[in-house]
Amino acid sequence: MSLSISRLGLLCLSLGLSLAACAPVDDDSYEDVADDELRVAGSYVRVRQDTRRCVSPLCGGLWVSRVNQRTLRCADGSMARECYVAEADYTGLGLSSVEVDAFGERDVILRGRLVAKTYGSFGNLGQLVVQEGWRAVTDAATTATVYEAYNTPRVCVRAPCPTYDANKLNGTTRYALTGVDLDGVADVSRADRRAAASALSAAPGLLVAGAVRTTGESRSLVASQFYLRLSPGVSDAVYCDTDAECTMATRGHDVASTTDCYCALCPSTALNVTSATRFDRNYQRYCSNFRLSCPVARCAAPPPAVCLNHACTAGTR
Repeated sequence: MSLSISRLGLLCLSLGLSLAACAPVDDDSYEDVADDELRVAGSYVRVRQDTRRCVSPLCGGLWVSRVNQRTLRCADGSMARECYVAEADYTGLGLSSVEVDAFGERDVILRGRLVAKTYGSFGNLGQLVVQEGWRAVTDAATTATVYEAYNTPRVCVRAPCPTYDANKLNGTTRYALTGVDLDGVADVSRADRRAAASALSAAPGLLVAGAVRTTGESRSLVASQFYLRLSPGVSDAVYCDTDAECTMATRGHDVASTTDCYCALCPSTALNVTSATRFDRNYQRYCSNFRLSCPVARCAAPPPAVCLNHACTAGTR
């Protein structure tokens, strides 16, 4: 489903970004890095409907701005506070057109990529390709900083224990927290609160808009809004635009140390070539000399890997 938004209010678009640093304040140099990430691996952005009256696709598309940041790089390479794109592609979410049209009812955070796209004689006006989505649990508007918060396996010898991590979207700030307080968000259903607690239990966690507050030795993220996932979506490991970008991989997931090593037997996982190459390189680094007790496998010919709705998938269309 590739379309211009006609019933879209304010929403956010998360274009999957790795947050690696743990500094208590943001590094300003991160701004330029994130500009490239927006096009390659993405970042979080806000989107609003273009209401100008002129010929389509020059008007009627979307204006895009980055969450928690001042500028972004547009499809034509220029820098701006907002970039115009002619349309958004939501097929990766696996939602119906009715569900997509309902985004305007509440603030929504999505994950995807800003890519170049030419529209005949109008030239390159850009497109958003969406990978994942979250929707606010209430109608309350917020301008607060947005974080990705989740519980960690961190163990402490005394209280208070910072068992949660919170990563600032589109920034390098990471907080270790003793709690995530969602009680200040009013009019939330019991079902949504249970879903939020479940999402917080592990990474990738829950998207929370709010402020980090310190009291004594405790540090909590106090929410003014939070967002629940709309659909599983498309991860960076399987993201694709064409069949040529996909392959059947033997190393189905990444490793970061010898404790992550596993028996890689047959090519059974569809990945994009970039991820498959990285997974294989890391597996060789950590696991090639690590002793594993693996069965002897007789591998059948794998099915083809195809790109379906921007996700590498095993099988045929």
